[in-house]
Amino acid sequence: MLPPEEFIVLLDSVLPEIARRLKSSIGLINEKAADKLGSTQIVKILTQDTPEFFMDQGHARVAQLIVLEVFASSEALRPLFTLGIEASSEAQFYTKGDELILNLNNISSDRIQLMNSGIGWFQPDVLKNIITEIILSVLLPNQNGKLRSGVPVSVVKALGFEAAESSLTKDGLVLTPASLWKPSSAVSQ
Repeated sequence: MLPPEEFIVLLDSVLPEIARRLKSSIGLINEKAADKLGSTQIVKILTQDTPEFFMDQGHARVAQLIVLEVFASSEALRPLFTLGIEASSEAQFYTKGDELILNLNNISSDRIQLMNSGIGWFQPDVLKNIITEIILSVLLPNQNGKLRSGVPVSVVKALGFEAAESSLTKDGLVLTPASLWKPSSAVSQ
C-alpha cells in the first residue's frame, strides 16, 4: 500500500518554525554546522521497504524504517548528517461504503541511529523531538493522502451488504456487515 518513497523538503520555506528549531538543536551539537544552515536547508526523508503491520486485540501499529538526511542548503552535495530511524504509528481502520480505509495517527521515533556525520559524532537522541516533529509534519500527511482512497472491499456488495464495519482481533482485521443491501424495487414497495 505504501511503497518506498523519497520526500525532499525545503524546510525553511515549508515549515519555518521547525527549521528554526532544527537549527537551534544542531547548534547544541555543533555551532559551526548550525551556522551553515541557510534559508535553503533541505531535509530528505527516504522510507525503506513497505511498512509492516502489527495487530493486537483492538490495536494496530505500523512500523517503518526511515532514512533522514539534513543538508545545509540546496546547493550542498553531502548531508550534514544521516540518521536511520525505526518509527511506528498507530493504525486506524474504518470503512466507508465498500472501501476499507487506513489512517495513520501519531508517529514515534522508536530508535534513532547516526549513520553518517559531516559534523562529528553525536548522540542522535538529542534531536529526537525535532526529528519526530519533522516526520510527523512531512511523512504522515503524505502517507495518509495516499491511503485516503482506500482499498475496495467488493466482497461486501457481492454478499448482499451495503456496507461493512471493521474491528481488530489478536490475529487480524475482521469485516462485518453494517447493513443489508436493498434493491431499489424493494424500497418502493
